Amino acid sequence: MSNREQLRWWQVLLVPLSVLYSIGLKVYLWWRLPRQSRAKAVVISAGNLSVGGTGKTPVVIAICRYLQSKGFRVAVLSRGYGGTMSHAGGVVSDGEHIFANSAQAGDEPLLIARKLPGVVVLVGKDRRKTARQATEQFGCNVLVLDDGFQYWQLHRDVDLVLLDGERPFGNGWTLPAGILREPVEHLRRADALLVQGEGERCTTLTQMFPFTPCFTWQKSGEGIRQLYHADAHWRADLLSGKRVYALAAIASFESFRQTLTQLGAQVVGTRSLPDHHRYSPADVLEAQRLARECGAEVIVVTEKDAVKLEEMPAMLLEPPMWALDIEACFSESFWQWLNAQVRAAQRLRSSQVSATEGAL
Repeated sequence: MSNREQLRWWQVLLVPLSVLYSIGLKVYLWWRLPRQSRAKAVVISAGNLSVGGTGKTPVVIAICRYLQSKGFRVAVLSRGYGGTMSHAGGVVSDGEHIFANSAQAGDEPLLIARKLPGVVVLVGKDRRKTARQATEQFGCNVLVLDDGFQYWQLHRDVDLVLLDGERPFGNGWTLPAGILREPVEHLRRADALLVQGEGERCTTLTQMFPFTPCFTWQKSGEGIRQLYHADAHWRADLLSGKRVYALAAIASFESFRQTLTQLGAQVVGTRSLPDHHRYSPADVLEAQRLARECGAEVIVVTEKDAVKLEEMPAMLLEPPMWALDIEACFSESFWQWLNAQVRAAQRLRSSQVSATEGAL
């Protein structure tokens, strides 16, 4: 794990604003955290300390699949960034049917809904409201907050924070001089730290936060599929030796490129678009032109890109366009730890309900 980055000259000028931001945030949290609302279900948050991508979506999907396997009725609560339903809130999926497209729900909630049959997916800025809806309307007993570490209005039973294994804290400063949404010491609120990569990446974090468990996880290619061809699915290792053009509108494009390289692909060209970018036919035609110029055999996009691209009218794609499905892989020790945390939260909630009923 590398040391903190050096400040650039323009970041130095912003340091006073970062100091004011951190002080104001600490005062707000001193007032807000004791006044959090509590849901009628176990609440798990998977969030970030920094801006940018750390792999939350595949982690959320893996956690939900595990909880489903243990018999829980699960709901994912997302803000729905970039979707028209974000302000008023709405149902993306009831676990059986999907009711929204990417423009309404946002690309990540729609992807989660498609990959998790049986899981309720709700979006809305007010996650206290969607938490009530998940428990009262859908009978969910575990709620997973997507990007919830900074949603301070709702109490969490398990707070998971994902960190970039290469540069977890950037230059160490909060916004606007750095990339941190909160000061580093706020990680003490976390119940566990999740770092992508090998085990040694937890060493420094464990020294900094000795009472907070740290778990590593890895990205694995779950498979590839051809866009607009429902039956065209293959193993991810088919990419080995292929000349590919990488196209993505995600926060961490370099991570996507590295994953393709690790799968043995020859990345001969790339195009990175802003996170949550809405594709147009012109974007696709330009990608095809650039891919042909590079001699690419195939254009590869992420799953998040695919949910938006496949809502466009089907196009004759040459070279063809494939979506790489990613899976988050954890050790058995993490799953045992998570199961123990959820069961303990359930028991505590049951005892509190019993005590309240006894007092009545």
